[in-house]
Amino acid sequence: MKGLLYYFSGTGNTKWVADILKKHFRNNKIDLELLNIEKVDEIKLNQLDFLIIGSPVYAEMEPKIVDNFLNKLPICIKNLKTIIYATQGGKSSSAPAIIAKKLKNKGYNIFIEECIKMPNNYYFLLNKEPNINEYDKILYNAECKVKLIVENFIKNNKLKKENSLIRIKLGKTCGNFFRRMIPKISKNITATSECTKCGICLTNCPNGNITFEDGKAVFHSKCMMCLRCIYACPVNAIRYKGKKIKQVQKDRIKEVIK
Repeated sequence: MKGLLYYFSGTGNTKWVADILKKHFRNNKIDLELLNIEKVDEIKLNQLDFLIIGSPVYAEMEPKIVDNFLNKLPICIKNLKTIIYATQGGKSSSAPAIIAKKLKNKGYNIFIEECIKMPNNYYFLLNKEPNINEYDKILYNAECKVKLIVENFIKNNKLKKENSLIRIKLGKTCGNFFRRMIPKISKNITATSECTKCGICLTNCPNGNITFEDGKAVFHSKCMMCLRCIYACPVNAIRYKGKKIKQVQKDRIKEVIK
């Protein structure tokens, strides 16, 4: 069997899960290729036995960059088995169901829809201090869920996260509201004079939203609030509303920056 996993990962959670999926498929002698959708020019699904889509969740929905990719996916004429997973700070979200509906309309055979709880990147928007002591447990439980996904897929068992129509509708409302608010919210991201102009935030911004002006990073109007710049800064010089953010993604973000 051969599979392909397309993912977007702002700060490393979704990529971490992708790596764990690859490991457990490899343990079962199944080849799984990982592709970052930021770097995909041409979508090729030929000679595949299954497809996986991985996405973070921004206010109950997948980010716009994932939507754009889904729109580019070709119509599926061979009922390709598909796994959808979403990573979020909470236990669940409506994102997998929203993504699944879009892919079903294109002919994909949605075999598994799953939510995977990961460390919360947005804790500071909620004015809630992160409990870093819980992170090892969160990652352990996440890997257990990934292993279960692989086992069920190999056994041809379908797994679908149940979401009511009301939950999905509310999720879309919440997600679309957040998207509209991003330009306003993102204005609160600034860099201090501690910025060393290393260029990591600039070269790794998915939307090319950052430039250097007057000796520090400046953030413009194309922000998608992926938070990669905050967690990737080697001197932690990027603030939200002037507040220093604990870089809880310091280990996992290494996998998504150049």
